[in-house]
Amino acid sequence: MTEAGDEMSVVLMDDIVEKVRATCRRYQLLESKDKVIVAVSGGADSTAMLLALKELVPEYNLQLYVAHLNHMMRGDQAEADANWVRELSARLGVPFFRRDIDVPALIEERGLTVEQAGRVARYRFYEELAQELGANKVAVGQTRDDQAETVLLHLIRGAGLAGIAGIRPRRSAAHCWIIRPLLEVTRRETEAYSAFFGLTPRHDPYNIDPAYLRNRIRYQLLPWLRDEANPNIKEVLAQSAAIWQEEDDYLTQVTDQIYQQAVELTDAGVLVDCEQLRRLPLALKRRVLRQAFAQIAGDERNLDFEHTESLLTLAAAPVGKVLNLPRDVWAERTYKEIRLTIGKHVRESIPAFCYPLTVPGVTVVPELGLNVYTAIGQEPVTDSSDSIVAAGILDYHESGCKLYARNRRPGDWFYPQGVGGRKKLSDFFIDCKIPRHERDKVLLITSPKDIVWVAGLRVDDRFIVKAKTKETLFIQVKRPIRKGEEGDC
Repeated sequence: MTEAGDEMSVVLMDDIVEKVRATCRRYQLLESKDKVIVAVSGGADSTAMLLALKELVPEYNLQLYVAHLNHMMRGDQAEADANWVRELSARLGVPFFRRDIDVPALIEERGLTVEQAGRVARYRFYEELAQELGANKVAVGQTRDDQAETVLLHLIRGAGLAGIAGIRPRRSAAHCWIIRPLLEVTRRETEAYSAFFGLTPRHDPYNIDPAYLRNRIRYQLLPWLRDEANPNIKEVLAQSAAIWQEEDDYLTQVTDQIYQQAVELTDAGVLVDCEQLRRLPLALKRRVLRQAFAQIAGDERNLDFEHTESLLTLAAAPVGKVLNLPRDVWAERTYKEIRLTIGKHVRESIPAFCYPLTVPGVTVVPELGLNVYTAIGQEPVTDSSDSIVAAGILDYHESGCKLYARNRRPGDWFYPQGVGGRKKLSDFFIDCKIPRHERDKVLLITSPKDIVWVAGLRVDDRFIVKAKTKETLFIQVKRPIRKGEEGDC
């Protein structure tokens, strides 16, 4: 007798259905009147899943649909698989949906592995079909064996708690929930269950190809562990995964609460507060940083241990230190935060500019998108709808009318009001905690020789209005509000 035949003698139809029922109840995978797409490749696992869910249709009043994807990699054999699944669906009275996706082209186009491209294609199909049919669940056929293999796969490749926690019984997708009703059923049981119905499921040669690490784990590492270390190794790994999932869920909840306080999403990127990060335990620091990366990149893919440790180091690095991360993400240490952005890292510098200031009148500074208004002895007349950026009053006798609007230059210095001495402009910016990438954007009002006013920050002590001042120069810096920015009435 074959191994499957031996198993069949002790595994009855109700045993498998009861396991699936128990898993669905434990993890709330099914609810009354669910519309469930069943992903069926034609292999023993997905075939057994379809058969078991068919048994649960009356209990949950389910509407089932079969989805089959042809990866266009195995020619006539793949076509035969699709026909086999279509015939089985017809026998069971379940609507059948097929899609052909050129996975080899996807591999070449996006630089993915065979496994990655196949997964992308499958889940794209399932989620699009769910939207078309109004289905709220997609059932996929991973078993307890798959769980054990996945735990080892992630452990070997290097992963945190979320990775070694393995396959989740359910996860949210774009238009549905992905559910895994077979996670507590073994592969031997699915083979026996299919045989119980007189079915001979299809066989995919990729599932035994030793070129794939998962297959080497399946056929070499796990049998060795079973024979040499623990005869129940698959069950132990699956139990460990369940424990780690609960612990990961708890830590995720704690991290989410901290994240709301320590991280801010702005137009400038994702900002992680370094002081709040410093107070956290190391485990939570890593989680917060990984979540910040995921927020800017879409997920955590490709962010490995070394990258996370580099982010931790960046939190204590000098201001201006920049780190290049996977997925075109850049991290920069500012005065208070780590700033994460996506895309080519270009310091937001402004080219050098210098415009003679019209006194009295208005001067346009296009590099900064600002208008500078001046008037002698009174506030200048400006467009009231514009947004004011800075305003200052100077001693006109000291400043004179020959003034300029420019940005910083090497060697700039001035006498900041209240400091009592001369100071380099670069040191003043450091004292004011102006990030490096913002310093070229600070507007300076200058005479031919001296800085008169660092707009919005400090007047030079030599040009402030004093009791003996006879005439004043009023300056207002405004940002014109473009049409459509005024807000709704």
